[in-house]
Amino acid sequence: MSHPDLFATNATSSKVLVIGWDAADWRVIRPLIAQGKMPNLASMMQQGVHGNLATLEPILSPMLWTSIATGKRPAKHGIHGFTEPSANGKSIQPITNKNRRCKAVWNILSQEGKKCNVIGFWPSHPAEPINGVMLSNWFHKAKPIKGWRPGESGDRPVPAANGWSLDQWPIPPGAVHPETISEKIQEFRVHPSEIDSSQIGLFIPNYLELQAVNDPRLESCTKVMSDASTVHAATTALMSLEPWDFTAVYYDAIDHFGHGFMKYHPPRNDWINEKDFENFKHVVEAGYRMHDLMLGTLLQLAGDETTVILLSDHGFHPDHLRPASIPAIPAGPAIEHRAYGIFVAKGPGIRQGSTISSASLLDLTPTVLQIFGLPVGADMDGKVLVNAFEASPSIKLIPSWDTTHGPHPAGMHPRSSDVDDQQSGEMLKQLVDLGYIDPPSEEASEAVSRSSRELNFNLAGSYICARQYSLAWPLLSALWDQWPHEHRFGMQLLDCMAALEQWDLRAQAIQTLKRNAEQAAKWAQEEIERLTPSLRQHGILDREENEADSKSSAAEPSTPEQLNEAEATRGRELAREYRNLTALARPLGPILDWLALEQMLGTEAREGLEEKLGRFTKLAEARPSPELLSGLGKAFLLLGEHTSAAKSFRRSLELDSENAAAERGLARVAFEAEEWDEAVSRALTAIELQFDDPNTHAILAQALERCDEPDMSLVAHQSCVEMMPMNREISAAYARLLDASGDSKGAEAERQRWKTVSDLHRRVNDPNLLADDYWETRETRRRELGASLVEVTAELREKESVVIVSGLPRSGTSMLMQMLFSAGFDLITDEQRVPDASNPRGYFEDERVKRLMFDNAWIASAGGRVIKVVAPLLQYLPQGPRYQVLFLDRDLRAVVSSQRSMLDREGKRGYRLPDKYLMREYQKQLQETERLMAGREDMEAMFIDYDMTLADPKAVCSDIRDWLGGDGDLDRMVTAIDPKLRREHARAKS
Repeated sequence: MSHPDLFATNATSSKVLVIGWDAADWRVIRPLIAQGKMPNLASMMQQGVHGNLATLEPILSPMLWTSIATGKRPAKHGIHGFTEPSANGKSIQPITNKNRRCKAVWNILSQEGKKCNVIGFWPSHPAEPINGVMLSNWFHKAKPIKGWRPGESGDRPVPAANGWSLDQWPIPPGAVHPETISEKIQEFRVHPSEIDSSQIGLFIPNYLELQAVNDPRLESCTKVMSDASTVHAATTALMSLEPWDFTAVYYDAIDHFGHGFMKYHPPRNDWINEKDFENFKHVVEAGYRMHDLMLGTLLQLAGDETTVILLSDHGFHPDHLRPASIPAIPAGPAIEHRAYGIFVAKGPGIRQGSTISSASLLDLTPTVLQIFGLPVGADMDGKVLVNAFEASPSIKLIPSWDTTHGPHPAGMHPRSSDVDDQQSGEMLKQLVDLGYIDPPSEEASEAVSRSSRELNFNLAGSYICARQYSLAWPLLSALWDQWPHEHRFGMQLLDCMAALEQWDLRAQAIQTLKRNAEQAAKWAQEEIERLTPSLRQHGILDREENEADSKSSAAEPSTPEQLNEAEATRGRELAREYRNLTALARPLGPILDWLALEQMLGTEAREGLEEKLGRFTKLAEARPSPELLSGLGKAFLLLGEHTSAAKSFRRSLELDSENAAAERGLARVAFEAEEWDEAVSRALTAIELQFDDPNTHAILAQALERCDEPDMSLVAHQSCVEMMPMNREISAAYARLLDASGDSKGAEAERQRWKTVSDLHRRVNDPNLLADDYWETRETRRRELGASLVEVTAELREKESVVIVSGLPRSGTSMLMQMLFSAGFDLITDEQRVPDASNPRGYFEDERVKRLMFDNAWIASAGGRVIKVVAPLLQYLPQGPRYQVLFLDRDLRAVVSSQRSMLDREGKRGYRLPDKYLMREYQKQLQETERLMAGREDMEAMFIDYDMTLADPKAVCSDIRDWLGGDGDLDRMVTAIDPKLRREHARAKS
């Protein structure tokens, strides 16, 4: 897409500073402000707006900060976890930004000519060649010094006069852009050995005693301090010495202080011993006060004419909701995270001394673009925070910044960028120490498999967060089939089944979960017995379980001093393995009971329901939790027991006052009781906490209508229609309100919209009706997408193209590859996948295609040749080559049927998603693919009808050959089509 001139006229001379404090939480901040301990943040709040910032699930920082930087959910931006397979697929590495599939806000601003500084964002390695300076999240990570102890001033290396030299503590390759400033920026790095005793004492007054016994928590605290100091020193230097319009800086220290030391934060919990509490109770408070001091410097450097935004990606439980132990699963420490981070903004045009609500971390990028006078991408999931501005802003949209080219380079680097292996190892070790990942297996293939597994699981969690259950289902189904002892996969799959009301399949899955759990518990117990001698030798069985659990997110349990280093390492491995086995050996009884209760409610079965409800009611009384009480409230609502539901929701709010689920439940209780004002009030509170829940908007819209507030109800219904386009009741009410307001044209448009989407929904859900006018609808959509799908400029035609054969799996792509091969075209195939009963003439695939997400550099040398790339992988084709895409269209009923038959022949279970949902998701995938090809100027496409190819092969083959330039043996191309397929086609038509 060309660059619209209007952008330049709308752009402003604004400056914006974005400050990220990972895991900062109002529940820690507010008491400190009240005590006068965070004056700079208090002043910023008085001068601007502040409020909660809702996070996303799963609450994992690399995914969340990328959503902050792009305004898009993880399914769109492509960052799905803490680690990823390396480019060659032979090892794993910490997550990098090379797989981010869309522009970050600094790329958009760079292409608009804005000078940008970006420091430490996670992930931002390798540094991108933006218009300005980028220091990646590897820049500030210190290299450990063997034998050094925190606070020592004796034998530790002394930094050079101008800071640490490159040979003492080298900057990782790719951590700085432009590289020419590496030597100068080096002097602003702070090593842990430069943190002196006076600084450590502010965090841990009793550090000398801990130093004497080599307590690992002392070193952990010191390293977090030095990392934050490096980020801050570099940021202040760049703000002072470099020209900039936009600066974004990310501090991860509060999150690290939280995982390491929040358990010791006052008040003391019963499971924390008094000595540890006294030693470490100041760390979290000192960390926040340190950040307030740094904030004061940044505000002074920014000046009053700069818009300053401070935010966190999530919060961190500091109170009675702190967990007593960390789950023995990957990313288990995320259980300590809270669903609400902080948001503060001040500057020209920002309201003063006000609170802001309904904010999500997805809203940062759209809001920054608005401040700069630039349009917001319609494909962004976030919104402009209009209630942050003094005057209501005029918002402009463009389809997507990812297909919009500016007057300057956007500064995105190729996805094939390599990373430094040694530094990668250090970064992995830190993730292991924090508990976010298990130590990488010595077996490379296993480590890669586990990394890919977690990426897919996190992607499924992101789909569930977006209520795209049909997209999460196949991912979870495949994961659970491969790892049946990973109960988390099965339980999330059960959630998807419930959301899609697939109760019969869910009942079967519950039995599978029960059977898997019994087998896993038996195996785990046998493994514990086998390891018992080693566990006793290393003193692991002698430790109190709660002590081991409470330390699991900060440091591994210490081993006896007499053990050598190898034995100590083995001891840590055994301790971790023991925790995992112990967790696996625990019975799933209560969980299975709850799943059965949900099943009864969903199927309206009542036998035994009262007994199960009673058991969970007693459990909630003995061990109350907000989640359990809200779940009970929902159960009582479904049963029409509104008094019991209200009691459960209120008790949930007593435990957690910021609880959107409980507020939504009370809004529904009030609505059913016809207490309209109460319903409106509760629904508004829930929306302020969690804006993107459509059910809450539905309650609000209907309650406002009954309150005789037609104007407000109209707005609420409009919002609800956008979030719930398939809800017939909401659509009818919206059209009725439009009529009542005098907008008969708008009412008719809404009724027509409903008819269109309901007809489409009916077709997708009824396979017998799907194909009636499906293809005609597809062609209409293509014409509307414009000529860019089938036309290409003369400039592109001069370049030798890469021919891509694509389509959904089992749509005829292998047949088309056979046709092109027979015609004499040069195919790229490694022949690793041999012919079989499903494709007797061969698959014509190349294994490298499966890894396009991680390695696509080799495509550049494929000009003039043919590659088979299934539709979901087209998005990973790199910019540069020109592509001619031959895309196979086939009736979705036939595609799904062919897939089922193939899986049956191979004895595989496949995805347990019902056909109607599978076809719906395939239809969405086809639409996304068409939009992708329409938006890429380096692609032209020819759509080939599978049925037409079989019915009139010569005509179709002639069209294909002419479109590819007139080369190829037409007769051989036609005879390559298997006559059996034509006969099957003919039988199907008769």
